[in-house]
Amino acid sequence: MGGSLSCRKRDTGVTAPTPILQVRFFGLPDSGKSSVVRFLTTGVPSLKSKEGEVDNDMQWVTHRKVKMVLWLSETSVQKEIANEGEVARALVYIVDGSIPEKLAEAKEYLKQQLEQTAGAPNLLILLNKCDKHSFIFLEEAHDALGLDKIRDRHVRIYACSAATGEGIHEGLDWLCSLFQLEKGTYISRTGKSNT
Repeated sequence: MGGSLSCRKRDTGVTAPTPILQVRFFGLPDSGKSSVVRFLTTGVPSLKSKEGEVDNDMQWVTHRKVKMVLWLSETSVQKEIANEGEVARALVYIVDGSIPEKLAEAKEYLKQQLEQTAGAPNLLILLNKCDKHSFIFLEEAHDALGLDKIRDRHVRIYACSAATGEGIHEGLDWLCSLFQLEKGTYISRTGKSNT
């Protein structure tokens, strides 16, 4: 009796770790951060203001086969993440688009947060509350936030509504399209415009 040879790969029971895209959500109070994150995690729009609050600062979401950890924060990412290897690769800034008077404050807050954030992660701005009658035009918000002056990263603004879910997935589609998987890590693609 002779031994048999097999060309099959031996199953060691160990699988490669799933790559994770680190995304930080931030915004001024009452902009709808928790409601947007709640929609992404549950798929259910938030109809009441307190209903949208998220219990945890960190949420796991898979969008278009990209596994993401969403960090919900009011402060800079350095205070949130201790391991430098886990610094956010993308930022999502939630802005209340129904109160035009707050855009100057939103611009300053964005500038402050970008200065405090390590590296130059891609930036998605979700102009929330597009279902309200007082919602401003995207072009007006784009100009008021000074987005043309941000040249060190990919930037795009989308209208959205946490109350209906409108525009949220479209924004994340754009964000996910900016990354490619290389050696088990998500890296930013180059050559895309910031419009």
